[in-house]
Amino acid sequence: MIKNYFRIAWRNLFQNKVLSFINIFGLATGMAFALLICLWIRQETSYDTFHENRDRIALVMQNSLFNDQKNTISATQFPVCEELKTNYPEVKRATKLSWNTKAGLLAGNNKFTKSGIYADPDFLEMFSFPVIKGDAKTALNDPNSIILTESLATALFGTKDPIGQLIKLDNRYDVQVTAVMKDIPKNSTITFEFLAPYEFQVQHNDFVKSNRHNWANNFMMNMVELKAGASMDALSKKIGPVIMQRDKSLKNQTLFLQPMQEWHLYGDYKNWVNVGGKILYVRLFGIIGIFVLLVACINFMNLSTARSEKRAKEVGIRKAIGSRRIQLVMQFLSESMLTAFLAFLLAICLIQLLLPLLKDIGFEFISLNLHNAFLLAAMFIVCLATGLIAGSYPALYLSSFLPVRVLKGAVKQGQSAVTFRRVLVISQFVISTALIISTVIVFQQIRYAQNRSLGYNPNNLLSTGTSPDLLKNYDLLKQDLLNSNYVEAVVKTSQPMTTIYNRWGDFSWEGKDPKANIALDAIMTDWDFEKTAGLKFKQGRPFSRDYKTDSNGVILNEAALRIIGYKDPIGKTMKSGNRQLTIVGIVENILLDDPFKPVTPLVILFNHSATNSVNNILIRLKPGADLKKSLAAIQPIFETYNPAFPFEYNFVDDDFDKKFVTEKQVGKLAGIFAGLAIFISCMGLFGLAMFMAERRTKEIGIRKILGASVINLWMLLSKEFIWLVMIACLIASPFTFWFMKGWLQNYDYHINISGWIFIITASLGLVIALLTVSTQAIKAAFTNPIKSLRSE
Repeated sequence: MIKNYFRIAWRNLFQNKVLSFINIFGLATGMAFALLICLWIRQETSYDTFHENRDRIALVMQNSLFNDQKNTISATQFPVCEELKTNYPEVKRATKLSWNTKAGLLAGNNKFTKSGIYADPDFLEMFSFPVIKGDAKTALNDPNSIILTESLATALFGTKDPIGQLIKLDNRYDVQVTAVMKDIPKNSTITFEFLAPYEFQVQHNDFVKSNRHNWANNFMMNMVELKAGASMDALSKKIGPVIMQRDKSLKNQTLFLQPMQEWHLYGDYKNWVNVGGKILYVRLFGIIGIFVLLVACINFMNLSTARSEKRAKEVGIRKAIGSRRIQLVMQFLSESMLTAFLAFLLAICLIQLLLPLLKDIGFEFISLNLHNAFLLAAMFIVCLATGLIAGSYPALYLSSFLPVRVLKGAVKQGQSAVTFRRVLVISQFVISTALIISTVIVFQQIRYAQNRSLGYNPNNLLSTGTSPDLLKNYDLLKQDLLNSNYVEAVVKTSQPMTTIYNRWGDFSWEGKDPKANIALDAIMTDWDFEKTAGLKFKQGRPFSRDYKTDSNGVILNEAALRIIGYKDPIGKTMKSGNRQLTIVGIVENILLDDPFKPVTPLVILFNHSATNSVNNILIRLKPGADLKKSLAAIQPIFETYNPAFPFEYNFVDDDFDKKFVTEKQVGKLAGIFAGLAIFISCMGLFGLAMFMAERRTKEIGIRKILGASVINLWMLLSKEFIWLVMIACLIASPFTFWFMKGWLQNYDYHINISGWIFIITASLGLVIALLTVSTQAIKAAFTNPIKSLRSE
């Protein structure tokens, strides 16, 4: 019996090739993207799941109140680790961590600049990063030891055994390789290429050494592993007041624990409350994936029920000779399941073709592994669900026909069936319209932030890291760069132009409320900062060699001036701790961090001689300079003064553009889904219009004989679909406005949604639908009525 069902289903597919193609290709497209989203969600939710103790590991976070703003940061103080490990019995292990620290590694003729972390010995016990050579328990005991990832060990030493080999770190310190670990998985929140003891930082970094007992300086990560059975929530509340207890001068600063399960997907905080993070996009795209698949299923339902008149006699005859309704339901479901299976095979091919094209929007680490049991199960479920959803209503509807009625003549569809089909069409275009509107708003928001005034000029501006050798020879380096004829200005700074490294609360000035908690961002820099960065001065002047007093000079941005409140600031004084500063200039607000948030108050401090606070060099190329020739001239100069490091650089405008990666991924994916949904919907419209034109062939012929024009017939066949699309647009617009307005509230700096977006989207949807339907409507209108009426 089942074999017979599928034989009939196969025959029906071949008898209606165009409609079968529309069904199969539409379902395949929807299934392909539903599976792709399933793969993406699995990748995003798999972060850090390979750690055996993940349920008991947490990052120590800090809530603080500065400038009347509630901030949450992951950077905490040096003493936190020892405090939690010593005084809280719930803590089994703890480690300090400096994350993503760049360092130069030199072994023989091989030299690299790599990103690594410095951690305590407990790190290897807390986390499940497999050590494949060496002893994990003792590998970090010696301050001058280093652990390499497998790929870095191969790059430095080739096939030679790396254990016991010496590496020159930053061209200053000899460290010995004590272990090699497997390369860090792509789904790890903690990433590094080398691992070294934190005690190395304590011994060799004056800044770290001087802050061993300082509760006011946040510059590192602290992580803990709890004992089995200990409550993370209870400990999180317990450690809250630790900072204020240890330093009475520090107020409104509390600690709490963020469990490892939340690190990747729940990273956003607002007003001390976790508001989600990437989990919002995981949920959003999960819903969109279901909707796209639903749009494809709706096509199947529409076309199947529309063809009900052609299947009516078949149903009547089968019932007359004894077929039960359940058997008819099984037959029609077998047809939908066969269609879904063929669509599934096509979907696999589509996924293989599409994955390489989606690498730049979050699918770079995703592959279709058909040996994965979870993936196979998910694919089977999607295939089965698609077949059942798409075929359920047609099966129930077609099997309900009464044989007495259908055998007397062609059965006419009831109003309920027509209404249901109209609802399905409207549902399709509601989803499509909502996705199009959402895509437009997302890209508007991105463009709004990208076009925001930065307060500096990022074009032709290079940023590169420093080293002890570079800072020792900085004046010679700068002069050689200027003499190259490709460089306009050079300056050393305490940070790149696209981030904030320093935020201090020890500034004071005349009239400041002593009870106020105010923190200002701080950049330490040198002469020519304004020329190199391209600052825009509102008042005063830049640091100058002509003024010896500029060694204690300071430049404020407009946000800082508003907080300080000086009406005539030039020449006025303020303090940083005990250091008295003189305000020499006011610049436009400089956007350093999040382009979707307000600009923070900033002070620019002159710092010519100090080197421990400098870690970046900015280089401005001359306007119109040939980029290839410029870099070719700059590289040997850096290699002369920095022989242990390869010359590596970033363009500042590229670094700024990276701040929009997530939003661009969301926008591109939403755009793809919107295009996909409208394409599948239009395929359905095409099939329905074709079937309607076929069904009304004789009516059209009679109307033509009675004088109806092509335009009249075109309107006759098109108007119903146009009204359905218009209703869909009216339904989708308020819903999408409400949803996207809520999404925009995640950004402090955001657009206001304009009404023209909804008008243009509705117009676009109408035009696309009209063009789709018109292909069949015009074809039917031009048909010779003699052909359609000759049998009458």
